Amino acid sequence: MSNTLEGFNAGASTLSADVDFAFWLHIWLSLGLFLSVVGPMFYFAWKYRADKVKNEDIGTVTHHTGLEITWTVIPVIIMMVFFYYGNTTMQMFRTMPAESQSIVVNVEGSKWKWKYEYPANASGHVHKIGGVYDRDKKTMGLAALYVPVNTNIILKMTAPVDDVIHSYYVPAFRMKEDVVPGRTTQQWFNSSKVGQFDVECAEYCGTDHSYMYSKIVVMEKADYEKWFESTSGDTPKGDFAKDGKSLLRQHGCKSCHAIDTDKVLVGPSLKTRRLTKEQVLDVIENGQDKLGYAMGAMPADMAKGADAEEIATYVASGMKGTKPASFAACSSCHGEDGKGMNGMSPSLISYDKTLISNVFKHGKQGLIGTMPKYLDISDEEVAAIVKYLNKTND
Repeated sequence: MSNTLEGFNAGASTLSADVDFAFWLHIWLSLGLFLSVVGPMFYFAWKYRADKVKNEDIGTVTHHTGLEITWTVIPVIIMMVFFYYGNTTMQMFRTMPAESQSIVVNVEGSKWKWKYEYPANASGHVHKIGGVYDRDKKTMGLAALYVPVNTNIILKMTAPVDDVIHSYYVPAFRMKEDVVPGRTTQQWFNSSKVGQFDVECAEYCGTDHSYMYSKIVVMEKADYEKWFESTSGDTPKGDFAKDGKSLLRQHGCKSCHAIDTDKVLVGPSLKTRRLTKEQVLDVIENGQDKLGYAMGAMPADMAKGADAEEIATYVASGMKGTKPASFAACSSCHGEDGKGMNGMSPSLISYDKTLISNVFKHGKQGLIGTMPKYLDISDEEVAAIVKYLNKTND
């Protein structure tokens, strides 16, 4: 995918031709109106310029009934033509087909990704797809909407209440609809062509707005049904990366965490450091009861004063150097090496699978703020993220 808008030359939906006709009709009639006013203006300005007309030749014209009727009636007719085609085109988009004769997909737009949730198939499985455009690989992180050709598709779109306004724009379908936090907006289409068509966010929404891409993959009905009725998490078509790096983008982690740089956004960098001294001190002083570990909540004030400072410095350095005697307050749960106790408490050194799974499942309250729960992440995705983060931290 390029960084340019694509799809203007492809009329891929059943409504595209009507929209194109209305658009060009407006363009040509507007151009005719423009020339009918500006053309005579320049002509008369040239013909009756000061060096060609004497003052005594200038007469006074009060009105011209025929001309006045003409320049009133013709624009009114043109405006009514505009209204008719504008209204009928809008009604086509705004009149939703019956849901019983359509596929209804829930769409969520958030910084800076699109997510799709399908209705349950015959076995009760619900396909959930979503992701973020990978700038480096120029691929999508599972961020495609898969639909069958010649089928009504209804999109019910929303954004999280703490997000911003986005706009779901498909140039090839001539379709654009705002996605508003806390509200549900609807749009529909019926694609007449098999292929892949770009989706872009058309409402400026922050840092990665220009990379808030997705695709609509239109398939033959038999191919779509085969995928839809399966329980596989694999996508049927498209170059959509599924490695740990792409999954971090897919679930929006880059909105708060730097990954490949030593830049703190909201949460800590996932590559260059595990915990800062300030974060370790915050947990020591206030405890931690949000991660759902089997040992239960970590109590507050496990260490104080100089001991707390010494522990925080040691842990934040990656537990390198001389271990302070005060670390004994931590080792009973986190182990002498700080790598956790068989999933009973989190590793202080690396992002292990148990920690990441619990953070996604329970969220986390820390010094910087609150990380929300992510209930739709699978064990396979957690494993891929752990593998990626451990590799980047080596």
